[in-house]
Amino acid sequence: MSREAKLGILTFIVLVTMIWGYTFLKGRNLLSHSKELFTTYDDVTDLNVSSPILVNGYKIGTVTKIKLNPSNVKKMDVYYLVDGAYKLPKSTVAVLKSTGIMGGKGIFLEFDKECSGNNCIENGDELKGRVVGLLGSMLGEEDMSSYSSELTESARTIIANIGRNGEPGAINETVRQLELISKNIANITASTQQLMNNSSQNLSKTIENLATLSTALARSNQKIESMLANIDKITSDIAKADLKTTIGKTNATLDQSKMAIAELKTTLESTNHTMKDLSAVLQKMDKGDGSMAKLMNDKQLYNNLAATTKNLNLLLQDLRLNPKRYAHFSLFGKKQEKYVKPEDDPANE
Repeated sequence: MSREAKLGILTFIVLVTMIWGYTFLKGRNLLSHSKELFTTYDDVTDLNVSSPILVNGYKIGTVTKIKLNPSNVKKMDVYYLVDGAYKLPKSTVAVLKSTGIMGGKGIFLEFDKECSGNNCIENGDELKGRVVGLLGSMLGEEDMSSYSSELTESARTIIANIGRNGEPGAINETVRQLELISKNIANITASTQQLMNNSSQNLSKTIENLATLSTALARSNQKIESMLANIDKITSDIAKADLKTTIGKTNATLDQSKMAIAELKTTLESTNHTMKDLSAVLQKMDKGDGSMAKLMNDKQLYNNLAATTKNLNLLLQDLRLNPKRYAHFSLFGKKQEKYVKPEDDPANE
């Protein structure tokens, strides 16, 4: 076989493969016998080309195209291919429902039994359609009915429990408790309002006092600043002062004070001994022992001593005033003058 013939055969095989793959991706299998059917729906949300056609959950076909219904633009015609090996009766219903929570939608074919003879669908036939919501798709129509019945029965039970045999049910009791709570809240609010009204005057006075205090503080701000400046200056002076020298001088002064206190203590002890001796002397004098006691207690001796002292004073004074009366010297033998007693002689007194 020539090279050109081989290239031609290869090209033909590639083209056929590409055409088959394209049609297969669009949902049409050229190697199997399929029937094209369509169904009209009001809403085809989440249904796309290549969405599956299912029977009891098994895929037997694919959606090929979706377009507007020429008679009613509010409806959509959905065309799909179904494997011809399945004998579907004309009474088959194409149910549009969700394939899962996260998945899209698919068409589920529902029928009672396979057809025979003229009862089977033909290529191009239209099947009746029906749409099931998300909840119905998840639970199933029979389960939906069962759940609806259970919900209805539960609701009836709850309503019946609201009041039974004249006794309050759980809901009535809850409502009654809520009413009591509301009344208590209203009473608390009224009490709080009364308390606020009674305390309003005190609050006003407190606010006025605070305002007065703030004004006084504002007026005293300059004085406070001066005081703070003085304190700062004192702190700085203390920081700058030679505390070590001052403490040393203070210690020296304390040592000197201790020495002075010790000397004072010695002096006090000596004074104490002297006072004791003096006390002993005074006791002896008081008892009349010794010369001093006799001198103090003998009045005649005292008078004699007083007279002697006076005469001695007179003698000394006369000796000072009239020395010639007691001694004279003459170098030439001059006769002594006769003594004349002065008029102001102290002895005359």
